[in-house]
Amino acid sequence: MKKIKKLSIPNDARVIVISDIHGKLNLLKEALHKVNFKDEDYLIINGDLCEKGRDSVGVVNYVMNLVKNNSKVHVVEGNCEVIVDALLNENPDLINYLCMRKHSIFNEWLEQLGFSVHEGTSIREVKEALLSEFSQELYWLTELPTAIETEDYIFVHAGLEDRVEWKQTERKNAIAMPEFFNKSHKANKYVIVGHWPVVNYSEEAPSNNPVIDKEKKIIAIDGGNAIKEAGQLNAFIIQRKQTGDTFFYTYVDYFPEYEVIADFNANSEMQGGVTYPYYYIEPIEKMQDYTVCKQKETNNLLTVKNEYMKQLKSGEYTVKTDISCAQISVRKGDIVSLIDGSCSGYDLIKKDGVEGWIEKGILVEIEKVKNKTLS
Repeated sequence: MKKIKKLSIPNDARVIVISDIHGKLNLLKEALHKVNFKDEDYLIINGDLCEKGRDSVGVVNYVMNLVKNNSKVHVVEGNCEVIVDALLNENPDLINYLCMRKHSIFNEWLEQLGFSVHEGTSIREVKEALLSEFSQELYWLTELPTAIETEDYIFVHAGLEDRVEWKQTERKNAIAMPEFFNKSHKANKYVIVGHWPVVNYSEEAPSNNPVIDKEKKIIAIDGGNAIKEAGQLNAFIIQRKQTGDTFFYTYVDYFPEYEVIADFNANSEMQGGVTYPYYYIEPIEKMQDYTVCKQKETNNLLTVKNEYMKQLKSGEYTVKTDISCAQISVRKGDIVSLIDGSCSGYDLIKKDGVEGWIEKGILVEIEKVKNKTLS
């Protein structure tokens, strides 16, 4: 990769790292508010500003403005920003992409111009239309570095190749390498990545929270925002100190909050979940609310909620989407997010970033609790 930006961060600074915003401007603003982002903080946006969400234009404009007004805000390119290359190189495959993906920054811009894309549209027409009105934004996106290197950290969207000369990592791997947390590198400093939702690494109850491997010096922070149904936008915080840096994180999402009104103790045998790319299951024993299944690719035994199972025309079974197969314990007074309250017997919740099932009937909406207290 050619575009590596060197950055010096004082050893008493606070560094906020956010990746994979995917056009969710409201969540980005909420995350920055939640961490009390200030001018003296360093903010690293670690790739994938746009695509998939409904306001990629808003995110790009907002971040461009942050960069313009604050020298401590820095942005790394992600695989979703690389579609600009396809446009400038007049790759005809981009037309099919725009026809298939409604929520793209290009479609948002073209809609502003009253320009609609169909299968017969010329890629050159699209390029000329976008360059005529949005050349400043397109240039800004093409100039984003592939990686930012500091004294103790490397910020890159997807990962590094496992080689001493890590700077020779191919750009396509730096921005689109899968499963970097399960790999290794030789950079001799922490490598912080997004790109691959951390829930894909979960072995017990599915978790969307950042994961840290201190031995391999890898930190993965993609909370699955706009990708996973229970995803979240993570903000990873590095508090720099002369005595050693400390790590924190928080997150935001769109799910409504509820208060738990009775204790629930999880069945410890119900663990794990079904997530990308291992979706095929083999039913073994069906019960009232769940079915014990064998995950075909891993041979793991999982307890899958019946409503999330689907039989294909071939007769094979799969799940409808990524889904937790774990129960989690809650206590009266806990505040949780409700992901799915439509199933029989149990509700799917998220507690502190972890997804799991609890007994139905022990949740009350926060607003209802407030109203009851006031009445």
